[in-house]
Parts: sequence; structure tokens; C-alpha cells
Amino acid sequence: MLEMENDNMYSELTALSSEVQNIEGTVMEISRLQEIFTEKVLSQSEQIFEIHKTAVETTENTRSGNEELREAIKNTAGFRVWLLFFFVMASCCLLFLDWYN
Repeated sequence: MLEMENDNMYSELTALSSEVQNIEGTVMEISRLQEIFTEKVLSQSEQIFEIHKTAVETTENTRSGNEELREAIKNTAGFRVWLLFFFVMASCCLLFLDWYN
């Protein structure tokens, strides 16, 4: 009877030892995968930071470009007014000179 209990306990402990070794292998695999995951997350965070920085720079460049366009439109409008004034004055001068002859 004691021998039978001993054999049962031995077989249970052997099965338990086998399960513990399987669990240990699984935990080691999870640890390795966790390290890989951490490396990937860190490399992606650097890439995300670079993308964010590029997006901010793009926004600043777009804003600056819009301001430059507004200034160009204002300068073009001023130039048009002076050109129109010049042509009106030149026409008036020509009409006056034609009338004076």
C-alpha cells in the first residue's frame, strides 16, 4: 500500500515537474517576446516623434507660405493701382498734348 502511494506520488510529481518545465519554457518565450515588443515600441516611438516633428514643421511652413502669398497679393494689388494710375495719367497727358496742338 505504501509503495503504491509512493508510486502515485512519484508519478504525480513527475507530471508536475514536466508541467513546470513546460510553463518555464512558455514564460521564457513570453519574456523573449516581451523584449522584442519593447524594442519595437521604442523604435516606433522614435519614428512617431519624428513624424510629429515633421508635421509641426510642415504646419509652420504652410502658415509661412500663406503669409507670403498674402503679402504677394497685397504687393500685386498695389502695383496694379500704380500701373493704372500711370496709364490714366499718360492718357490724360496724351489727350492734353493732342488738344494743345
